[in-house]
Amino acid sequence: MRILVTVPLTDPDVGPQAMKMLSEVGEVDVRPVTTEQLREIIGDYDAVIVSVWHRITRDVIDAGRKLRVIGTASVGTDHIDVEYAESRGIKVVSAAGASTYSVAEFTFGLLLMMVKRIPENMNRVRGGEWGSLLTPGIELFGKALGVIGFGRIGSYVASIANAFRMRVFAYDPFVDREKFIEVNAVRSENIDDLLKQSDFITIHTSLTRESKSLIGRREVGLMKDGVFIVNTARGEVVDEYAILDGLRNGKIAGYATDVLTGEPPTEESSPLLRAFKRGEIPNLFVTSHIAGVTRESVKRYTLYVVKGVRDALMVIRR
Repeated sequence: MRILVTVPLTDPDVGPQAMKMLSEVGEVDVRPVTTEQLREIIGDYDAVIVSVWHRITRDVIDAGRKLRVIGTASVGTDHIDVEYAESRGIKVVSAAGASTYSVAEFTFGLLLMMVKRIPENMNRVRGGEWGSLLTPGIELFGKALGVIGFGRIGSYVASIANAFRMRVFAYDPFVDREKFIEVNAVRSENIDDLLKQSDFITIHTSLTRESKSLIGRREVGLMKDGVFIVNTARGEVVDEYAILDGLRNGKIAGYATDVLTGEPPTEESSPLLRAFKRGEIPNLFVTSHIAGVTRESVKRYTLYVVKGVRDALMVIRR
């Protein structure tokens, strides 16, 4: 079997181990390629490992004449037409769980940055001001946190919130009630109840047809006045125009996001990016999809997806 790896395996701690695992089931080619280049060569391979930046659409999958396994060095699989791949008998493997701690920690980093008004205070100091009352923040203690999406990341965010003595509400119709009890979170029966009760909201749901534009104008209207929102899931989970309107009219006190619509985003695909680059809204904060990227998580991404691909090929080979 031939395996194409489009992500680097150069990390001295895990690279050799990853190569050894893949070599157990086939011949390995490590070659960084674009999606267009991948389409041209994928027909020669039984398995491929891609990154979140590759768009594995039907035409790419159709070009994989021998393809049996697609692995992605990411948690999300929305860049892959999973339904079509599986209809062709191709197994899709992700690195689920690799970035749980990284993303959850980053979520609280963004939240604390906003509510403590850290960037604003730094700018005041740069401007020559000094004083503790210039930018009073808000405490998390005793406040209500609404967690949308209660998988690995969302539930770990709830665990961290417990340390801040926050009240946690969570919405995820696909998670058993026992999980909510385990991390001391109140299970919201519907998203409307969560939105109405939360002082802060964090978003951790995967991107599906059902979750696209999950937070729109109606949902923003249900939120408390002065709510803070953190999105480390996917940009398309929110209606960016609805978020902008909420920021402009004061309904939303702050929106911090690590993800935008149409990544890599442009000012045309993402109104939030356009507003951020032009400095139109001071309480809008954007980072470049870095929440899940730490020294530790990068190693896990590699090992998790490589192990998944190796195991899938071993089953096929039997």
